[in-house]
Amino acid sequence: MTPRISRRELIMRAGALGISVPALGAILAACGGGGGGGSSRSLSVLNWPLYVEDDDPDTSPTLKAFTKATGIAMDYRAEFDDNGSVYLKYQPDLAKGRGIGFDIVTPTSWMAARMIREELVQPLDLSRIPNAKNIRADLANPEWDPGRKYSMPYAQGQVGLAYFPDKTGRPLTSAADLLDPAFKNRVTLLSEWRDTVGLFVIDAGVDPAVATVDDVKAGIAKIREARDAGQFRKIVGNSYVNDLITGEVWVAVGWSGDVASLKAADTPDIEFALPERGAMSFVDTMVIPVGAANKAEAEEFINFLYDPAVSGPLFEKITYVSPVNGATAAMSPEAQANPFINPPAGSKLYEFRAFTPTEEEELEGLFAEATQL
Repeated sequence: MTPRISRRELIMRAGALGISVPALGAILAACGGGGGGGSSRSLSVLNWPLYVEDDDPDTSPTLKAFTKATGIAMDYRAEFDDNGSVYLKYQPDLAKGRGIGFDIVTPTSWMAARMIREELVQPLDLSRIPNAKNIRADLANPEWDPGRKYSMPYAQGQVGLAYFPDKTGRPLTSAADLLDPAFKNRVTLLSEWRDTVGLFVIDAGVDPAVATVDDVKAGIAKIREARDAGQFRKIVGNSYVNDLITGEVWVAVGWSGDVASLKAADTPDIEFALPERGAMSFVDTMVIPVGAANKAEAEEFINFLYDPAVSGPLFEKITYVSPVNGATAAMSPEAQANPFINPPAGSKLYEFRAFTPTEEEELEGLFAEATQL
């Protein structure tokens, strides 16, 4: 997959982000100081765009600190565009036990659950990840991976409405605003069906955690009807940010941290709203694929990220919610007050229940049909 937009591109244009030398020193000190150079140890990571500073191991303070602390060279690819495309690309090799060239990949929790169920990932050696004790209690024991034997959360965020008030002429407050004829052919939806359809399920007054298949089908039917009317310009993965930057799109279903990064860099006029009836939440999750060549290094990287002194500065920059207890204390007061990073208590955020493989296949097919442009 070819990345369409990266944090490096955003930051190089904006020159607005980065960690100071003193802050970098604090990260290194917290992680035990320098590691040796010239090591042959390496690690290859496939992650979503905008999930480390600059999306580049040569400039990202976090990735540079990891290499300096451990001597492990980083091959970091910010090319994870959406769960479905990554799964379709790599599942055939993984199912045969073959390596795919990456030691860590970061699917969203529902896809991580599928990969665990299909035995496409390796169990973690938690003795190599002592900082796993810092995981937030609400993320420590999901039903699909009790005790986190196979996965560790990377980042949490919200799904909402990204838009330009000067184009829409008014604030946006609900999923119904995506269907306003005034925005015809200027709207994008996410190809992650849970994120997109979830907003319509919530708008109908249904909690996704208890939604029936029929509830989801009703949301898909609304999308299909609007598609037929020419409402949507694109149905995309992470590349929606590029369409917002160019102004091609006025309104998009988007991910919170992406929009915060855009606002800080190229597009200060953009706004992000969580619908008044509630929004979807998601957790992207680190797993080690079967056949990974550098499992011990992968576990060392996970342990590094779970140091609060590392996680705090990183998540202050990428403006997502850290899964690490104590990370907030390592952030500036401004970051601690940022709702992208620390959603206010009482925020109405939802996740879908676990669907059976049969239900999942049916709903994926219906959404794919409803979003063919």
